[in-house]
Amino acid sequence: MSVVIPRISPVGLGCIRRPSLSCATSLTRRRLNTSSGSRKPVAFAFDIDGVLKQGSHVLPQAKRTLAVLSGQNKLSQKFPFICLTNGGGSIEATRAQRLTRELGVEIGEGQVVQSHTIFRGLVPQFEDKPVLVIGGFKDHCRKVAQHYGFKHVYIPEDVLHWQASVWPFQKLTEKEVAYAKADVDFSEISFAAILVFHDSFNWGRDVQLICDVLSSSQGVLGTSKLTSEWESSPQLPVHFSNPDLLWGNEFSQPRFGQGAFQESVAAVWKRTYNKDLIGTTGGKPTSHTYKYASSLLSHHVRSLSKPHTHSSSESLHEAVVKSDAGPIEGNVYMLGDNPASDIAGANAFGWESILVRTGVFRGDVKDAEHRPTIVKDDVWVSLSVPRASEGENEGQELTPMAFACILNRKG
Repeated sequence: MSVVIPRISPVGLGCIRRPSLSCATSLTRRRLNTSSGSRKPVAFAFDIDGVLKQGSHVLPQAKRTLAVLSGQNKLSQKFPFICLTNGGGSIEATRAQRLTRELGVEIGEGQVVQSHTIFRGLVPQFEDKPVLVIGGFKDHCRKVAQHYGFKHVYIPEDVLHWQASVWPFQKLTEKEVAYAKADVDFSEISFAAILVFHDSFNWGRDVQLICDVLSSSQGVLGTSKLTSEWESSPQLPVHFSNPDLLWGNEFSQPRFGQGAFQESVAAVWKRTYNKDLIGTTGGKPTSHTYKYASSLLSHHVRSLSKPHTHSSSESLHEAVVKSDAGPIEGNVYMLGDNPASDIAGANAFGWESILVRTGVFRGDVKDAEHRPTIVKDDVWVSLSVPRASEGENEGQELTPMAFACILNRKG
């Protein structure tokens, strides 16, 4: 399945128009009055940073919440959920194992969607072509790209090993030399695309390299486009995995994310070559990321009811890439801390949106550009699932209507 990633604005990252207060109120009422007669199950999508964790610190409310959703309740009822994050830098299986250790519940790779997960859909286009991968720690994103199926993956350290003067402000350490590819002559490599898998750890170097490749003749470093190429050849594809301007960690104020890096690339490109950067972007709040997540949730629901739906050699992600399972039946609740990312994407895709104050957003809902279905202090308060599993709906499944009623209760 190929992934169509929407074009980004050369200056901004684009946004979904803010609804009026009356429109937002009407939308909320319509969502919270779902018919209980449908008896359709509910499902959940959790952002990680700012919702389940604050940097390396795991929120205790998150552990309690996921324990209940994983079946640790009086009804022993499991609710389908995924972790939908604009983070990345490792394969989904590795991230799932780490989350399992941190959160104390079993989380499979089919329950994790990272910002670069959708790059799996780009493999058919670039599988046998050289790509420059930007971002992440050491060569981890190279390994992720290779895991997805890209065969010719290069990273900035490879380029500096070839020619240190490309970015003279960094001298490779022994550890960096150890994982950099040696004996690669980049004067003979024609890059087909640039893939920004994760946040850049060296903005200056990576902005320089991206501009070098985009301004080169046929993607060959050290060359310059001919006048005829500027006029007739399309810009080399550059894919950013997410548009987050800000993200939250342990620090008291939000930190700049990949969206800020993207703005920097666009500004330097414009100032240097008087051209608008033509790029594409994925991650939240883009519709194709939510479509991928919805399809993954559908497969996850099937795997819960029929454990042997997929062969042992086929992951849920492979199933999604091969076949879109379509939207999940029933309500999906997106729990996030970023109005411009989690809430905007969920609202546009038709999911319920719950904004928590443990991450980027800690103000009043009136200040939010994108209005959520509801605002709560943290993930545990926002769900209040134990009330449903400790007698109030005993013997019944948690329907969208019952869940919505629980959400509206105070305390």
